[in-house]
Amino acid sequence: MRAAAALLLVLLAGCARERPEARINRVFDEAVGAVQAGDAAGAAERLSPRFTGPEGMDRASARAYLAAILFREKVGVTVVGRRVEVRGAEAVQTVDLILTGRTGTGLLPQESSRRTLTLLWELRDGTWRIRELQTD
Repeated sequence: MRAAAALLLVLLAGCARERPEARINRVFDEAVGAVQAGDAAGAAERLSPRFTGPEGMDRASARAYLAAILFREKVGVTVVGRRVEVRGAEAVQTVDLILTGRTGTGLLPQESSRRTLTLLWELRDGTWRIRELQTD
């Protein structure tokens, strides 16, 4: 029992020392995983309450948009490049992606596109959240 508690403390201490860039990449990867799993609420969970996106999208409309898309089709996300620059409690992440989509029971995607996203992050209550999303 003591060994398990000691291991847990070591793991928690390791998380506390995680660099901000690594934490941001991990949170982004969690959001990608939620999108690929069809979980709009899980993906939107990473958005700041002050989120703004393309065409004035706020957090609620981003979640609704994701829910509509993920209800209709299976989305695949392949990250082909990323860069993070941290400035205190804010960060800018540029991500190059290949997005694929398929509907129904098809095995192969019907469409794909390459996108570059610029994400502005903020550190709120110890958690990195996406404050703004800009697309290419």
